[in-house]
Amino acid sequence: MSDKAEKLNRLFEMLSQEARHEGASMPELCRAIVSRKNTENALAFSKAPYARRWVFMPQCLRALGKCRAEERAYEHVCVRCGACPAAAIHAKAEALGYGGVRMLKGGSAVIRLLDEHKPLAVLGVACAFEGAMGMLECERRGVAVQSVLLLRDGCADTTVELADVFETMEFIQP
Repeated sequence: MSDKAEKLNRLFEMLSQEARHEGASMPELCRAIVSRKNTENALAFSKAPYARRWVFMPQCLRALGKCRAEERAYEHVCVRCGACPAAAIHAKAEALGYGGVRMLKGGSAVIRLLDEHKPLAVLGVACAFEGAMGMLECERRGVAVQSVLLLRDGCADTTVELADVFETMEFIQP
């Protein structure tokens, strides 16, 4: 097992123990982490220019059987077929001048993209667990981060409230 995997396993176990100690479920604890981190990072995120912001989305947003995204390395390249919310998120990001949008196959792709593109800010669309882990990784690297959680967790055919995503994407502080 790699050193990073061991660290993540230790973090996961620590969070699980904390959740049990507090009488909360792991998803509840992760949602609380996301909420707190969203508050802590709001100002820095809002000050990042759109061109230095990126959106990371999970592959589970894809509409299986309808999605025509092209699979590459650690991501799916959206062709904007309109079968899922990804096309609308891409269009909004493009209209605002965002640095990029990626639909990731897994959370480990976040590290690669942070290293490759060096964004000032990231908006992550994710389930509670992946959102919390991604936010911690962004913070560790000094990247302002916000997360919009999926309406339901799962590994396929999930969805997100687009109004929440768009509101967060547009967030600026004068």
